[in-house]
Amino acid sequence: MDLLFSRYASPLDFMNLYINQGRFGEFVSEIIEMENERRKQTAEKEQDEKLWQAYIRSMSEKNFPQWKEELTQVKEPESLSMTDEQVEREKAKARKILKRFSPGRV
Repeated sequence: MDLLFSRYASPLDFMNLYINQGRFGEFVSEIIEMENERRKQTAEKEQDEKLWQAYIRSMSEKNFPQWKEELTQVKEPESLSMTDEQVEREKAKARKILKRFSPGRV
């Protein structure tokens, strides 16, 4: 009900109108959808303000939209798998290192 009283001077009359038309479910859905959109916009505005403050302190040479885009873009994670060629190269490096050690010396 808080959502209604914050929006309308007489929400009970407004609700009765929708109830009499048989559209109360639609009314509730619209109110919830509008409130969710308002909260989303508020959160985006707060995030932009925080990013702006970080941008100012960053002393970046880029303009804010470029800086923000670079910061918020989704980057694909670097692949941690190795090709067969890379595996063989690393094995060869390891063998080379191990050849320098002799088991009899301490």
